[in-house]
Amino acid sequence: MTLICYLTAGAVNLFWLILGDRLSLPVQMAIPILTVLLAGTGVLLRLRKLRGEQRRRYRTGALWVLLLYYLCILSVLLFFGGLFHLDRGYGGAVNLEPFHTIRNYIIYYRRTGSFVSVTNLLGNVVILAPLGVLMPVMFRPMRRFWTFLPLAALVSCGVEYIQWVTATGAADVDDSILNFIGAALGYLFTRLCQITAGMIAKRRSRGE
Repeated sequence: MTLICYLTAGAVNLFWLILGDRLSLPVQMAIPILTVLLAGTGVLLRLRKLRGEQRRRYRTGALWVLLLYYLCILSVLLFFGGLFHLDRGYGGAVNLEPFHTIRNYIIYYRRTGSFVSVTNLLGNVVILAPLGVLMPVMFRPMRRFWTFLPLAALVSCGVEYIQWVTATGAADVDDSILNFIGAALGYLFTRLCQITAGMIAKRRSRGE
């Protein structure tokens, strides 16, 4: 069953690569989610059969594969947006005025009622949320907020800088702000879960 889950996840992505932008945007956005669910199910089934060091190693390997998969998807989203039917402002355009783009999106939504602006805003928040989840889970030093938050800021700003230098998108300080918020929210959610799990484990060990 584990192998079936992995093969199905691989087949879904192969199907995605073959058809490319001929697939609708909702379908393309659903593929990474489906992949994680399928592969995650396979990992859980495999972990049930393992114990001790083997279990720990398998879990660590699965997390590394998930991180690499996320980085691949992130690269496609940020630098090859055509695959997702995303409109790219090529030519190295720059916006350095904080909240300028966010304000324009809100104004556009109020005037038209179109959810395109809302989708863009939320998309920029969600895109780095997995980074905030994976880093504290995989790397113990990243559980400290003064270690993770500078990394999140560096990644958020670095992405926009690369887009500007390579002219693969419009560098926008508002995108960096929204990306950072998404990473911070993912981090806070993960740390809350980790702290809660730790407290529950301590109570159980004390027999409470």
